[in-house]
Amino acid sequence: MSQENVEVARQVDSAFNRRDVAHLLGLLDPEVEWIPTMAVLEGRVYNGHDGVRRWIEDLGADWELFEQYTEEVHDLGDRVLVLGGWRTRGVEGVNRPAWLYHFRQDKIVRLETYIDRGEALRAVGLLE
Repeated sequence: MSQENVEVARQVDSAFNRRDVAHLLGLLDPEVEWIPTMAVLEGRVYNGHDGVRRWIEDLGADWELFEQYTEEVHDLGDRVLVLGGWRTRGVEGVNRPAWLYHFRQDKIVRLETYIDRGEALRAVGLLE
């Protein structure tokens, strides 16, 4: 099952970058807990499909361009760790985040965003 999870995690970037909300939501459990970067910083969680829709709307209001891309994928069974980055317009700087997707029955049930890759790698036991 984990190879299927890797493929689902890879599809997230494509669906998100096209703003194909229907496809993105199809990858997510209806009860998903979505914790993107700003939510991490603000201590907030977007819950369910409505929460993810609200997050996408918030991004559109705040950013002229906001895309994510994948550099590495780590298959962890019922979790997939993705190391990647963002392309943005409107903010200078280099961001190299990591996303940890939790799966249940081939759907993403939780997304955790890590701003520090080392922290993400330590959290999943890939770095001491």
